[in-house]
Amino acid sequence: MRKTPERIESLAAEYVLGSLRGAARRRFERWMMESARVRQEVWFWEAKLNELGSAVPSEEPPARVWHRIEHRLWPQAQVATADGDDSRRGWLTWLWPGWSLAATAAALVMAAVLLQQPGSDTFPRLSGAVVQPDQEVPLWLVSEDDRGQRLRLRPVAATAPAPGRDFELWVVQDEGQPLSLGVIQVQDEVLQITLDDRLRAALARSRTLAISLEPEGGSPTGAPTGPILHVTKLYKL
Repeated sequence: MRKTPERIESLAAEYVLGSLRGAARRRFERWMMESARVRQEVWFWEAKLNELGSAVPSEEPPARVWHRIEHRLWPQAQVATADGDDSRRGWLTWLWPGWSLAATAAALVMAAVLLQQPGSDTFPRLSGAVVQPDQEVPLWLVSEDDRGQRLRLRPVAATAPAPGRDFELWVVQDEGQPLSLGVIQVQDEVLQITLDDRLRAALARSRTLAISLEPEGGSPTGAPTGPILHVTKLYKL
């Protein structure tokens, strides 16, 4: 893989857009693990595309969309609508934006509750989510705890690896080899990982985590040996 600035920019843009797939995407994620320059380019494109998405004006759905939603929600009510009773449609038209806003607010409240740590309200914590490009629901939610002394992973949509394999979590350093945080199990409970001084300092600098697929029990070499499944950046709250 040619590592010119133009190549880095091109691949980073494709990665963020989701058009870089398969083995090429996995190779690029491993490159992200090794290069702070590549990670910075990815985050640049994420910020630029987020700005672009925010600039797109909202558009009112046409009436046929509301009709289809009504039909799916209340199929028995179509007879009344056909007879000229539009009260339900008007109510739905009013309800939909409010319900959407309430759902968004509920999601924000849930995130705040998940990330809230008692006794550390004034301490800026690193938080983020491990996501799959083709899924809307995050795989894990990640947050610091106890003034950066522990890292909490709450599984959301994560599924266990194949038998004989394990997920391993890494701190991706700005320079040097990734540092292992150990094997992570997919379970109902929140996984809490204690951070020593070296891990805490490395995470504070890079704010970057990665998950690799390793043999059962974790990497035998102290460095990622399997495919890099996810790379995520944490942000201060």
